[in-house]
Amino acid sequence: MTLRVMVAYRHKVISEGLGALLRNQPDLELVGHVDDGDSTLESCHALRPDVVVLGVQAQNQDDLQLARELSAHAIHTVAFTDQASRSAVLRVLDTGARAFVCSSSSSQELLAGVRAAATGQVYLCQSAARAMVESVRREQPHQPGQGRCHLGFREEQVLRHIASGLSSKEIARHMEISPSTVEVHRRNIMRKVGLHKVAELTRYAIRNQLVSA
Repeated sequence: MTLRVMVAYRHKVISEGLGALLRNQPDLELVGHVDDGDSTLESCHALRPDVVVLGVQAQNQDDLQLARELSAHAIHTVAFTDQASRSAVLRVLDTGARAFVCSSSSSQELLAGVRAAATGQVYLCQSAARAMVESVRREQPHQPGQGRCHLGFREEQVLRHIASGLSSKEIARHMEISPSTVEVHRRNIMRKVGLHKVAELTRYAIRNQLVSA
């Protein structure tokens, strides 16, 4: 199946370069370019892309708000940015964006991010993943597995799926349980580990070696 991709980037030269890359992929269809944040949502409703490659500056609240609005409309977003710090990754993931790709990344990483986002998975380019791993290593010394022993087997399964970017309904399908049971596990996990945001839970899962960065 061909994936419909839209590029929303304020710099035209970069936007055209991204478009040229996407056009050369047999499984991707470039459906449009947008260089104005105000018209991005409107264009999404008109063009109905499966994925939006969105230019994001992690310190720019307008960019972050636009990413949140896209997520609220169930539009899978690849955040394309020139930053790869821990704080930038967390800010962007908190918007609901599915993939984080730096402008210094290879073309293959961007394409991997687009394809992962289309299936609802969370994807970090190598630079972003490295920043996240280094940040948790600099924190208080931690023994492998410490802090997770009080999570049950099912709770660890749910946490892995959360860290992979799956929704409660998708987790329910994978685990063959009801969405309400997933929500119970989700609440128990958050209560036990003291974390409430998906980005924080993802970081916790990486630290405890439940998922790979």
